[in-house]
Amino acid sequence: MSEIRALIEQLIAAGVDPIEAAEVVARAAIHGAANAPKKRSAGAIRQERYRRNKASQMTVSDAGDDLSSPEGSSPTAVDQVVTAFSEMARQSGLSVPRAVTASRRRSLLLRIEEHGLPAVLDAIERIGRSRFCRGENDRGWRADLDFLCQPKSFVSILEGKYDDRRSNQQQAPPRESEHARHQRECREAIQRKLNGNGHDEFASTGPAFDLEPGDFRAH
Repeated sequence: MSEIRALIEQLIAAGVDPIEAAEVVARAAIHGAANAPKKRSAGAIRQERYRRNKASQMTVSDAGDDLSSPEGSSPTAVDQVVTAFSEMARQSGLSVPRAVTASRRRSLLLRIEEHGLPAVLDAIERIGRSRFCRGENDRGWRADLDFLCQPKSFVSILEGKYDDRRSNQQQAPPRESEHARHQRECREAIQRKLNGNGHDEFASTGPAFDLEPGDFRAH
């Protein structure tokens, strides 16, 4: 009230009629109260946050597994990744994603920005070729879209951590130990004897062997 009275006195001192000065101040006070921001309750704030979170969720239609962009629009990089993963999952017996939330889209977009779209598509192919990712492990665990989204697992996929190991046929044969060599030569010598090669032929091919245990050296 003291501020309103001081304002009226200032108007009167400036030569404004007292009644008119009072009306001016009253109209200004009413106008300011009408435009003042209203304080929202805690419940109203919570409802507003809920509406925003719900609007940010992006789900696909329950009519099928088609996760591509709407008809007539160009598919984004994220849409291409989701479609490629879905096709791979169907062929490999993995879980096909049926909902692409905002969190999933952000994670996929980050992987694309960090490594490029070709690298993400390559990671999807590696998952499809990996027996481990398809569930052939001690836990029966299977890879899914969230596994692809995670930064740490994504790098491990690209680095070949989940690739199938090459066949042992491509590796050099293990070195034969002295004991194994001695046993092999004994078996070959006995086999030649049993096949009727004759004593002289048997004796003339290769050294004689000591079959006593503990000494495997030829002499």
